[in-house]
Amino acid sequence: MVSDLAELERRFQAAFRSGSDAPLEVIGYGEISSVVRWKGDTGPVAAKRLPNYVTREARRQHRALMVEYIAALDERGLTVLPTEFYELDAADGSFVLYAVQALIASECLAVSVLRHASPEEGEALLRSIITRAAAVAGEPRYGLDVQLANWVVVEGQLDYFDISTPFIREVDTGISRLDTSIFVVSLPWLLRWSVQRFLAEDIVAQFFDLRTTLIDAVANLRKERLDEWMEKAIEIAGTYVDEPIRLDEVDRYYSKDRRLWTVLQWLRRADRWWQLRVRRRPYPVLLPGRIDR
Repeated sequence: MVSDLAELERRFQAAFRSGSDAPLEVIGYGEISSVVRWKGDTGPVAAKRLPNYVTREARRQHRALMVEYIAALDERGLTVLPTEFYELDAADGSFVLYAVQALIASECLAVSVLRHASPEEGEALLRSIITRAAAVAGEPRYGLDVQLANWVVVEGQLDYFDISTPFIREVDTGISRLDTSIFVVSLPWLLRWSVQRFLAEDIVAQFFDLRTTLIDAVANLRKERLDEWMEKAIEIAGTYVDEPIRLDEVDRYYSKDRRLWTVLQWLRRADRWWQLRVRRRPYPVLLPGRIDR
C-alpha cells in the first residue's frame, strides 16, 4: 500500500535533526504521532509514524494491541478505516512502526461535514458518533477517543481512524494494557517518570469512563469552533448517562483540558530547543505550531 518507506523514514529523520517538518507534507499532528501525505501503490496515502520503540518486542506488542482494538471496535459496530502496518529498523537503533490508511478528502472529515451540515444532518451525525462511543466506552474493558477529528464520512458511512492509542484494559485490575510511556517520550526526561506516574495514567483512565468520554466529545466542539452544536450534543449524550450533562460542567472540563495541553506543549517546545540547540541531538517528535484551543 505504501511506496518507498525507507525514503519516508529518511525525511522524518531529517525533520527530527532540524526541528522543522519542511521535508514532509504533514496533514495532522497527534499527541504521540504525526500523519503525513505519502506515495501509495495506487495513489496518495496517510502515513502515521508511531513513536520510537526501544525494543522490537515493544513494537510488536503495540502493533498487536492496535490490531486487537480494531477488531473489538468492529464487533461493537464501529468501523475503522482499513489500516496496514509497516515495520522498519532505524539507523539510530530504534524500532519504527507506521500505520497507513487511505488519504481521505478534507471535506469528508467529520469536522468539515458538521460545519456545513443542515440541522437534521448535523443531529444525525452527532447521534451516530455518540451512539458508537456509548457502545464502546459503556463497557468496562474498552475506551475511545471520541473527538470529532477522529471521524470521517465517506459515501454516507461513518468511519473511525485514530487507533494509535488502543484503549484496552484488564477488567479485573482496571489496569490499561497500553504502555503509557509513549505519551511522555517528548517531555524533558526529568519530568517523564512523574508525568507518567501521576498524569498519563489519569488521562488514559478518562477514556474508559462513559460520562467523561461524552463530556470530552461535547467540549471538543468548542475547540473546533462548533459551539452552535453543543446544546444538541449535550441533549443526545444525556440519553446515555444517568445524570444530565450540564454546559457549565463541559466548560470546566474544557478549561482544565486546555490548560493541561498548553503546558505540555510548552514543555515539549522547550525540550526540543534544549535537545537541538544545546545537546545537538535530534528531537524525535514533530510538534505543531501554536494551537488555538
